Amino acid sequence: MESPRFTLLLILLLFIFFSPDQTSVHYSTQDDRDRLAVEKEQDFDALTHSKYGELPSKGLNLTGLRLEDGYQLQLLPVAQDLTRQQQVDSWYGFDRLAPVYHDINGEVRGDFRFVEVQKDPQRSLNLTELDPGTEFFHPRFDRNVTDQNGQLTIELKEKGTPSRYLPREVKASISIFSDSSPGNGWDARLAGVHFPSGAIVLTTSSRKWNALPALPHLTLNQEEFDRSRIIMNTSLTNIWNTIGQGAAADPSLEAAPKCELIVWMHQKPLLGSNVYIEEIEEELRNPDGAPIGQPPPMAFTALVFSPDCGYILRADTVFGPKAESYSDLVRHLTAAFALILVAQIVLLKRQTERCATPSTRSRVSYHTFVISAFSDGLTFFALIGLLAVDTSVFLLGGVAAFLCCIHVAFLEVKFIFDIWTVQVGDPANAERERQRRTAAANSNTPPTANSTTTETANAQPPSNTQTENNNPPAPPPPLSEAGLPLPATARTSPTPPPTIINLPTDPTITTTNDIVPPRTTFISLYSKFYFALLNLMFFTLWSSSWSPTPRHIYHSLLVFAFFSLWLPQIYRNTMRNCRKALTWEYVLGSSVLRAVPILYWFLDDRNVLYATTNPTTALVLGSWLVVQIVVLAVQQFSGPRIFVPDSWCPAAYDYHPVLYDDLEAGGLPIGEITSASEGKDADRKDGVVLAAGARKLFDCAICMNEIDVPVVSKDEKRQGGAVSVWMGG
Repeated sequence: MESPRFTLLLILLLFIFFSPDQTSVHYSTQDDRDRLAVEKEQDFDALTHSKYGELPSKGLNLTGLRLEDGYQLQLLPVAQDLTRQQQVDSWYGFDRLAPVYHDINGEVRGDFRFVEVQKDPQRSLNLTELDPGTEFFHPRFDRNVTDQNGQLTIELKEKGTPSRYLPREVKASISIFSDSSPGNGWDARLAGVHFPSGAIVLTTSSRKWNALPALPHLTLNQEEFDRSRIIMNTSLTNIWNTIGQGAAADPSLEAAPKCELIVWMHQKPLLGSNVYIEEIEEELRNPDGAPIGQPPPMAFTALVFSPDCGYILRADTVFGPKAESYSDLVRHLTAAFALILVAQIVLLKRQTERCATPSTRSRVSYHTFVISAFSDGLTFFALIGLLAVDTSVFLLGGVAAFLCCIHVAFLEVKFIFDIWTVQVGDPANAERERQRRTAAANSNTPPTANSTTTETANAQPPSNTQTENNNPPAPPPPLSEAGLPLPATARTSPTPPPTIINLPTDPTITTTNDIVPPRTTFISLYSKFYFALLNLMFFTLWSSSWSPTPRHIYHSLLVFAFFSLWLPQIYRNTMRNCRKALTWEYVLGSSVLRAVPILYWFLDDRNVLYATTNPTTALVLGSWLVVQIVVLAVQQFSGPRIFVPDSWCPAAYDYHPVLYDDLEAGGLPIGEITSASEGKDADRKDGVVLAAGARKLFDCAICMNEIDVPVVSKDEKRQGGAVSVWMGG
């Protein structure tokens, strides 16, 4: 079996090793070179010789920009007017010289609403003519947003050095989240220009929408049109240089066509002076400890227009921190989470020291720690993912991941195994140990036949003086050549033990070789835990691709299960009628330390994942956790079974029975003969005078000390009344 596996593994490794790193460039024929040359000429001609404002009426000689291509270009002026109005509204009451950020690297988010527009029904796209080199499996367009509201996420990355006077090329990634979108939203990559005034124009580009040469026509005024030409001229030159002379566009297959997007953004003015904002940007780029305080977030207005699908999305505010501020926030939160992990490790270590005996471990519910271990395991995988995507927090993230691994693998799972051994595995281990001892005793028992004795000169028959236990007789002392016993100091050669053949008479007896060692159970428990943890991790990752409603339901159930970690302990306290299983230091400390990181996502609008806040959910989860802690407190101080009838639970041993001063009432738990009447009266306790017969002193045969026990007299027993005695000690 090993040889075929090794051969298959070797073939896979060779296949991976000899696979090309990238698709090889296919050099076209002369006809393809001529076609690319024509397209290049068209791009630069449209960029340099066209005039501002002629795109909606005349179109451009570019793919997708011609009037006969069927795009809804008549809606372009409508979208431009809307974004101009957004700019006016956002700058109302501010001077034109109000400060804005000149370095806009970062990610912003905000809610959008759908704008109803009238599309031209006579215009339709012919994808075969627009993109003959691509074959689509489905005619339905992706990124076709029809929901009335949703959320936008735009990540901005600029090229070059920030400047107050020159425009810069900018790249962006946009994600559109709505009820009809997939779990990760509709994604698109855009390119455009960022102007010093704070205006940004972005557009997608594809084979059916050659919009980069026409990007200056998407600006809002003549000044931006002229300045964007310079940027796009350099950008197009670099693009055509990377294409390579003679490289052909190979045919491709796609699932469905995608709606093209045009995005206008305007930065909202910032409070403060231009000098202060420039100091903030300089400190973020080159930190030297200047007291700049908390940098204000970036805020934009955004308008998204799809020229082929014909919809407009309007977001009056999208905001987010600058890239440098975001990295600092991630580092601070990672460091804080590492401190939380240290505190959790200390609390768990102190709790395991308190539960060092089988009796204390039998009270603890290992399901509570299984829930904690699963949540910490998911956190560990999340930290590993953070290290993979963000190198700026590699050191702090590595420390947090290491602490989380120690917490889960070396403390929690080990404590779970210790508890499981006492509550579940210990009876099985005891049975195996009993079988092992039985098998060992049977293997050491000699046969009942006549024992072999040492031959003598007279060749006497073996002695029959065996004991009732069929033990072999002791061998005779060694003799000298004269037949006399040797002295005690004489050296004798060891006599080899007799050969014993075991003939099992009962085939149901388990031999030593059939007994499963305890380590097998240990490995089995570990493997099951990690297998379940991996399945939970992959299932959670898969849920990120679901639509918003089922994804929200799953995540809510997962968080609710995590906040129910004390529920199994409450159940075990009730069923076993025990209390004080966990220290209050661990219960309160662990509850706070585990709840704070999760409640952060529900309460902070500016959390690092931009998760949607929900204070109502946070209140429900926090209240549910507090209710469990209150129930644990009531069980400890008022009785574990105070909330349920006794008939619902199995009978439990009463460790504190009421003792009566009556010989016929039964004995004390410490002895079946001693009764309460045999004890001596205790007249005082800590200076308090007690009633006669209210307390008795007994001699303990174990600790050799007197035990002060409250008792009830025979007269009080007959009256059926309760006796108030001091229950100290």
